[in-house]
Amino acid sequence: MRKNKKLLGVFLIIVALIIMQLPKSEADAAASASDFEIEGTVLVKYTGTSQEVTVPDTVYTIGEAAFEDNLNIRKVTLPDTVKKIEAYAFWGCDNLETVSLGKGLTSVDDYAFANCKGLKTMTIPDNISSIGIGAFADCVNLTDITIPIEVTYIHETAFDGCAHVVIHCQTGSYADQYAQSLYERQKEMPEYEDVSDYQSDSTDTVIPAEESDTGASDEQSAEEVTGSVIGYTSVVANQAVVFIDSASPSVIAGDSGSKQPQASEGDESISVTGKSTYVKYTIIDEKIIADQAYYCSDKLTNVSIPSGIEEIGEFSYARSSISQLVVPEGVEAIRYGAFYHCDNLESVLLPSTLTCVEPKAFVHSAWVENFLDGVTGDSDFLISGGTLVAYRGSGSEVVIPEGVSLIAGEAFEGHDEIEALVLPDSLKVVGEGAFENCSKLSFVEFGDNIEAVKDRAFSGCALTLVTIPDSLKALGLGAFDDDAVVNYEGDEPEITHELSAERLSNESYRMPSDDGSPAGVTVLGYSGISARLEGAARGYVLTVSDNSDGSELRKAYLRSTGTEFPQDGLLLEMTLTDSSDINITKLGKQLLYVTIPLPDEYAGSNVAVVTCDRNGQLESVNAQRIEVDGEDYVRISMSHLSLFGIFTDGTVLDSRSVIEESTDFISMGKAYGDNDTNGISGVADYFLVLKLKWILGGILLISGIICIFHTTKYI
Repeated sequence: MRKNKKLLGVFLIIVALIIMQLPKSEADAAASASDFEIEGTVLVKYTGTSQEVTVPDTVYTIGEAAFEDNLNIRKVTLPDTVKKIEAYAFWGCDNLETVSLGKGLTSVDDYAFANCKGLKTMTIPDNISSIGIGAFADCVNLTDITIPIEVTYIHETAFDGCAHVVIHCQTGSYADQYAQSLYERQKEMPEYEDVSDYQSDSTDTVIPAEESDTGASDEQSAEEVTGSVIGYTSVVANQAVVFIDSASPSVIAGDSGSKQPQASEGDESISVTGKSTYVKYTIIDEKIIADQAYYCSDKLTNVSIPSGIEEIGEFSYARSSISQLVVPEGVEAIRYGAFYHCDNLESVLLPSTLTCVEPKAFVHSAWVENFLDGVTGDSDFLISGGTLVAYRGSGSEVVIPEGVSLIAGEAFEGHDEIEALVLPDSLKVVGEGAFENCSKLSFVEFGDNIEAVKDRAFSGCALTLVTIPDSLKALGLGAFDDDAVVNYEGDEPEITHELSAERLSNESYRMPSDDGSPAGVTVLGYSGISARLEGAARGYVLTVSDNSDGSELRKAYLRSTGTEFPQDGLLLEMTLTDSSDINITKLGKQLLYVTIPLPDEYAGSNVAVVTCDRNGQLESVNAQRIEVDGEDYVRISMSHLSLFGIFTDGTVLDSRSVIEESTDFISMGKAYGDNDTNGISGVADYFLVLKLKWILGGILLISGIICIFHTTKYI
């Protein structure tokens, strides 16, 4: 009997150890010793393919570029022996999500985690006292970092390019003071409002493309550049998340479940908004390269833009791997940040047809940086195809060379040494903010063929008297300061404005007057609609009108779905203005909530809401179905103003998705937050199972020990 109990005890212990053993798959296996190239105490290179890596405790220093461009790693654990992380150690680890820093570190060194695009959250341990130059620079998806009170120094550039990071720290600490200044700097980052939902993931779902020519690398075969579908989009707060495969003729399907809130059992605050994904294309109507089409793509090298293109969209190639660029004749506009931070872009050929190169179009590209550093060029002017892109001179008098037809946005911005400027007869357009804040510039001589001076071109200059030839046709908002006297040799030009003035946050560009109206939104033109703008500091007017034609949205719907827009659908045009009377089209971080009464025939059916983005491509809109005193309404949240389509999707409404509100509550325009209750994630499932294994294993282990102890006791 005692022998049987002893055998049972041994058996229980063995079973417990088997159950408690951690699962180990090929993908998740710990890195082997052979994966680490170590010289002395320096980890020179990691060559493995594991997703989770624990650095050996014989390592004191993580060498420069030791993990560079490793796309397998998702988690890295550093032992307490590691004292230093050298520059670019984890550069380009796009899938790195979790980093555990050991207690041996006293600082996060310069550029240690720069350009880790997959890093979303980070916790700094209390043994760290400083964060160095560019330590997390260009971690474009970093949203949350916890910094302890022990950190007493953070370099100003530590989070350059992290447009959306939030620092969690103790009030009044050094990190808190740094955070407040960072949040102000974030507002000036080019991507702060435009690419808040960048997502670099992709799946293996492939659907044939429907249009031709992506404008991808001309080193690739013809077959490789025939696709022009960006991919499916998931939409959060009316911001499209684009999944891109820029090197093959395919559509990459986004994971709508991970980004688009879905109605689920027990969730009564979300109503169904219809189809959550719509196809988007890199090239629209063979004329426009879409905004963010190749944002952060690492598959581009030499790019020749297809012929027939007229516009290159905002951030279309920003932060991509493009190295050479040829823009053909016929292209007229390169939009804001189109090639921003293209670190490998060294060669650019622009056409003579350009009439608009917006600010930040080539900022921080290798082409401009090499020129400004004196590495390339034998002139103080960076000119291509008649467009002057950048200036590196230091003289008090500047004479623009003959042959220049366009000065790009912000090309001379902040050159406070310039006192006098002579423009050539060949010049037709002075770009947006081209000479902004050239504080000593007091004299300008225009050429005879100037046609347009764009927004803020000479704002912040010392000009008091300006004479402009009769060739001028258009003058932008705030082109000259109010104290400058402008004489026109011909008729007064048309007053125009650029897209930047249509951003809600750029109120100073529009210069609205204080008309005394209360802060909030007044709705005109459509009975029963109410609206609320987050953080409204002044009075705004939302004008809503029926637009039964709706040709732009109908075209977008047909392009994306292959079917006509539903016949019973509502088409509403919405415009938002302040006292400047300029249409505000981009709301950025401030959402507008609009509550709209629904026709009687929509009763009992789910409602979908769609709109067009800036390029005229279809997007889904977050919407909530509500009921007030028995009447049906839909509340939509938007970050840009356009034409909106509302229609039923043919399915029966789930009553649990309807929110009941009072009439007073409707007038307040209060909006509910979206609750994503899609269930436990894979990571959570894993740790739940692991916890159960340890509990069961622990019970068996203790039982086995008791059995053995009990039998031994009587021997």
